[in-house]
Amino acid sequence: MKINNSAIQSIAKEYGTPSYIYDGDQLVKNYKNLVNALPNFVDVFYALKVNPNVSLVRLLRNHGACTEVCSITEMEIALKAGATPEDIIYLGPCKKDYELKRAISLNIFAIVVESEIELERVSSFAKDLGVVANVAIRINPDFSAEGSPWKMGGRPTHFGIEEQHAIQYFREYLNTPNVNVKGIHVYNGTNILEASSVYENTKYILGLYDKIVQMYNCKFTMVDVGGGMGVPYFNNQKELDIEEFKALMVPLFSKFNQKYPDTRIIMESGRFIAGTAGYLAVTVNNIKVNHGKTFLVTDGGTNCHSAAAGSGRVVKRNFPMQNISAPKDSTNRVVYQVSGPLCSPDDIIGRNMELKEAKVSDVLLVAFSGAYGPSSSPGLFHSHGFPSEVLMYQNKSYLIRESDTTLDIMNKQIMVDVQHHDELILN
Repeated sequence: MKINNSAIQSIAKEYGTPSYIYDGDQLVKNYKNLVNALPNFVDVFYALKVNPNVSLVRLLRNHGACTEVCSITEMEIALKAGATPEDIIYLGPCKKDYELKRAISLNIFAIVVESEIELERVSSFAKDLGVVANVAIRINPDFSAEGSPWKMGGRPTHFGIEEQHAIQYFREYLNTPNVNVKGIHVYNGTNILEASSVYENTKYILGLYDKIVQMYNCKFTMVDVGGGMGVPYFNNQKELDIEEFKALMVPLFSKFNQKYPDTRIIMESGRFIAGTAGYLAVTVNNIKVNHGKTFLVTDGGTNCHSAAAGSGRVVKRNFPMQNISAPKDSTNRVVYQVSGPLCSPDDIIGRNMELKEAKVSDVLLVAFSGAYGPSSSPGLFHSHGFPSEVLMYQNKSYLIRESDTTLDIMNKQIMVDVQHHDELILN
């Protein structure tokens, strides 16, 4: 992927670091690559969880993306970005009452219910509102997605209803008052790089849909096969073969569509769309040698990019990184430990990184950072706050989130001046 180093250095100088910089052209390209690898009757729903910035959602929406949300705030962002209720689905294992009521009142395409208790709550709220709520039943399948480092189905999780239990009690779901069960949702795993794994996973879900329809002689209008297509963060990984993906998925979906032409097929994608379209820019603040290792101490670390620091991974591996301030013709490379600003031994965003020789004030760029950057990082660690976000699109740059200031953080806090009174103890 080509990077305009001078443009990024200008952005870093104008807006400061740490900052997230998004390549809008790459974002749109990734979305279109996925859409073009699927039949036109399959709808791609962008998962806001990976990056909910309203400007990015708006850009994708302008090119036809639908939206998958997991909180009321993500739902409001989607609406602000131009999504219609018909193109919103709402997931999540802990939807609060006011969130469900808002989703029901908006008449979004589907509330994906994760339990029978949640289905009962939706039914009750819909009755109170005098409407019928659209839902899909999330099933935790017996099948486990191969090729996924983070499996979300086929094992004990807090997601969905067990497959055999759901099949046994589906008639009760269909008979729930004030509820329209539109179909099923299954999300088995994430960051899958093998097309065959996505295919097998999808084939199983479509077969499960067919099984329930035949068993209960019901008419569904939706199936959400999840997605989970990934990004090759590390040196030993290869990107998803989009041509193989297309060759496998088009016949599979086409056969299903011939049998169920009135069923809306949904495929979710977040990481595949946004992952390679973002970068974290950090500035070298200090250079030091400690126990034989050379450290580049930067102004952005785990607090800005927990994924690059390896949070949640047993084996810590490096995201692609480069020193964009070094001269282009520089051949002197040094092995560095790249750390952040936190008083934490885990605040390392690059281990044994071979980079062009760096000096204080150089800007380093962490690539493949468009997904799960600010959205999954502890931005308030040490009260540093969240970084600024900038969109580059068609040779222009736009500030799409201001960095947190000290006042931004302090103004959310409420100081209670509790007086201490010594008690007089009488013997």
